Amino acid sequence: MRDEAAHAFIQLRVLEDCAQAVEGFLDGEMMLSHEDPDLMYVTALWASESAYQQWLTSPVRAAQGQALTPYLADVPSAALLQIVHCCIASPNAP
Repeated sequence: MRDEAAHAFIQLRVLEDCAQAVEGFLDGEMMLSHEDPDLMYVTALWASESAYQQWLTSPVRAAQGQALTPYLADVPSAALLQIVHCCIASPNAP
């Protein structure tokens, strides 16, 4: 079921539509767990908490949620996190 959910997520252009719907969307990823065949993570980086709040009330998000509901085994959880340290490797790093 997770593979079908991932395929639907990509076909629905969830991250791309998110980027178009809310100006403060900076980055997003969908990741699949190697250990748990039913686990999928989606992360998004926002310019501000207000941009994230705008996404939470967006009609685009509501429509996406309805389209993805058949693929969910459980109610999705969400958390607002603050980046306190980050490292991005240089493209020339060994």
